[in-house]
Amino acid sequence: MKRMQLVSLIIVNLVLLPIIQLSYNQFYAVDIPEGMFQLWLFPLLILLINVLLWSCRLRITSYIHWTFIYVGAGTSLACYFVWHYSQLIPYPHMPPGEATFELYMRTFLLGLWQLVALFLVNVLTFIMSKISMSLKNVPKI
Repeated sequence: MKRMQLVSLIIVNLVLLPIIQLSYNQFYAVDIPEGMFQLWLFPLLILLINVLLWSCRLRITSYIHWTFIYVGAGTSLACYFVWHYSQLIPYPHMPPGEATFELYMRTFLLGLWQLVALFLVNVLTFIMSKISMSLKNVPKI
C-alpha cells in the first residue's frame, strides 16, 4: 500500500464527505428535502465517490477501505449534528432540553439508517468478491 493511496482515501472520506454535508446544509437544504438527502442521496454519494476511488486501482485492502468509509460517514454525521445544534432555537413553550433531545434522536436515526445501508452494501460487495474469486479459481474443462 502506497502512502499517496492512503492519503487519497483519507481526503475523500474524511474531508470531502463532511464538506458535502456542510454544503448541503448551507446551500441546498431549501431545494432538496432533508429526508431525501440524508436517507438516499448522501449514502449514494458516499458509495459513488468510493466506487470511483476504487476504480483507480488502489492497492488498499477492502477492510481498510470500508473502515474509512464508515469513519467518513460518522464524521459527516457529526458535522450534521454540529451544524444543526448551532442553528437550534427552541420554541418558548418547550420544556428545557426537548429540542436538543429531538436533534439527538434525529441524528441517531439518520446515523443508524446510513450505517445499515452501508453495512448492507458492504456485505453485498464482500459476497460478490468471494463469488468472483471462486469463479476465477474454477478449473476449466
